[in-house]
Order: sequence, then structure tokens, then C-alpha cells
Amino acid sequence: MSPGAEMGIVLLAICALLVTTVFVGIRRREKTGGLGQVRPPAPEHVRRITELRDEDYDLVLRGGARVNGVSATWPFASLLVSRTQIELRVQVLVPIRIARAEVTGVRRVRGPFSRGVKFQTESGRLDKVSFWPVGKAAKQLAELGWY
Repeated sequence: MSPGAEMGIVLLAICALLVTTVFVGIRRREKTGGLGQVRPPAPEHVRRITELRDEDYDLVLRGGARVNGVSATWPFASLLVSRTQIELRVQVLVPIRIARAEVTGVRRVRGPFSRGVKFQTESGRLDKVSFWPVGKAAKQLAELGWY
């Protein structure tokens, strides 16, 4: 085989890898909403989410968060909790509003140095979202009906 043919095969392999990478990236973005973003909730849950002022929430927790590949450390993330909805605010990202009816469970997760929470949903839209509060938030969330 000539050196030119070998180079052509190598270039063809590199192009195939590039096309595959772009295709997988586009599919992932469609599925997850993009880096640091979350898909919107289903229409039946959107109706249950209301625009609340900060003082209307029963509990405000500060901490860190990880949202679909974007991490924020304390104090750049806050979780505002009421009995009917939660809002996760991470600086430089769009706030994520979560209706209580959408959540099927709150799961505790462990990191190397702290404990966090993840919200489980049937749709899986919050699978790549976790909040790492300062202190023990699981008990406070359970008192407000989030368990």
C-alpha cells in the first residue's frame, strides 16, 4: 500500500470520529437540554409552578450545586423551598423550578467531603442536578413534605 493511501485512510478515520463526536454531542444536548441547562417540566407540572418572591419561600438553603456538567461552589447556589415547589438558583444559570407533584422522591447523595440531595422524577429531567447544602438539609426538606 502506498503512503498516500495510508494517509487517506487515516484522514477518513479522523473524519468518521469527528462526525460521530458531533452527532453524539447533538443527541446529548437534545436529551439533556445543554450544558448547565435542564429541560422544561412537562405541561401538567408547569401549571403548578408559580412565580414566588423570596420571602414567600419557607426555607432558603445555601450551598453548592451541579447542574448538567456545570458546578458551583458555596455560596453561589441556593435552594428556595416551599411546600409546593422548589427553586434552585445557581449564579450564571437560569433558575430551575421544580413542582412538588413532579418529584417522586428526594435521594441523599454522598460526596468525598459532604452530603447532598437529588430530586427524582419519572421523566428523569433532574437526573443531572444535585444540591450540596451547608449543614443537614434532609430533615428540613422532610419537614416541608419533600422526602
